[in-house]
Amino acid sequence: MSNAVKYSPAKTPIEVVIQATDAEAQVLVRDRGIGLDDADADQLFTAFYRSESARSRSAGLGIGLAACKRVVESLGGRIWAASRHGGGSEFGFALPLA
Repeated sequence: MSNAVKYSPAKTPIEVVIQATDAEAQVLVRDRGIGLDDADADQLFTAFYRSESARSRSAGLGIGLAACKRVVESLGGRIWAASRHGGGSEFGFALPLA
């Protein structure tokens, strides 16, 4: 959520979707911010990585998404980032249901 706010224009809506399937619960955060390149999507969860557009827009260390990935994967889940049609990004994670 904080990244969606940090990298989106003021007063731009941020959508949070929580949904469940038979096997997992998913949380999606969708924004209309700076978006991301497909090449960056694979690197975003690497510690200390920050895309060029993120570095030029806001300060940060590049550890937040790497920490999220470790937590989600340690719980047996998965995490992802993708560009949205029309601009912006979707970040999501899914955890298995017990």
